[in-house]
Amino acid sequence: MNDQNTRHPFKNFFIKRSIQFKITGQILLTFLISALLTLSFFICLYNSVSQKGSFYYMSNDIMQDLQLKSMLGIILPPIITVELIAIIISFGIGLYSSRKIAVPIYKIEKWAARLKNGKLNTTLAFREENSFKELTIQCNGVTEFYRKIFSEIRDHNRIITQKPNDSSVIMTHTDAIEQLLTKIELPCSDPDFCKSLE
Repeated sequence: MNDQNTRHPFKNFFIKRSIQFKITGQILLTFLISALLTLSFFICLYNSVSQKGSFYYMSNDIMQDLQLKSMLGIILPPIITVELIAIIISFGIGLYSSRKIAVPIYKIEKWAARLKNGKLNTTLAFREENSFKELTIQCNGVTEFYRKIFSEIRDHNRIITQKPNDSSVIMTHTDAIEQLLTKIELPCSDPDFCKSLE
C-alpha cells in the first residue's frame, strides 16, 4: 500500500499524535521518576550522614558542602548532569519508539478503511517486512480470500445473466454461489434459511 505519508517521515513525523504523545510521555515519565528517586536517595543519604557530623569532608552546612572541596560538591553536579542527559535521551527514545508504533497502526487503519469501502485490491505492506511479516501475511490473506470469493460470485452471476432462460444453468450457478457463501460465517437472522445452507 503506497501512501504519501510514509514517503515523508520527517514532514509527517507525528502521524498518530495521540498515540505518539502518550508513548513519549510514558517513557519520559519513567525516566523522570527514576531521576527523582535517584536524587531523593542521594539527598536522604547526605542528610543522614551530615547529621552524624563531618564524614568524607561533609559538614552540617549544605552550602559549604556544595563547594568543590567537599564530596557533595564533587558528586552532585555530575549526577544532576547525567540525569538531565538521560531525560533528553529518554525524550528522543520516546519520539523514535512512538513513531515505530504509530506508523504500522496508521497503515493498518488505512488498509482497513479501504477494505470498508469495498476496495479489495488493496494490500498491506511495511518497510520493515521482517518485523510485521506474520501480520502482513494474515491481513493480505484476508483480502485475497474475499477477492477470490467475490470474483467467483461475479463470474457465476455473469453466466446467469448471459443465459437467463436456461434453468439448469441458473440452478448450477446458484448452487455454486451458495457454496461460496457458506465459506463466509455470517450472523443469521432467519434460522430456517441458515439450516438450509448447512
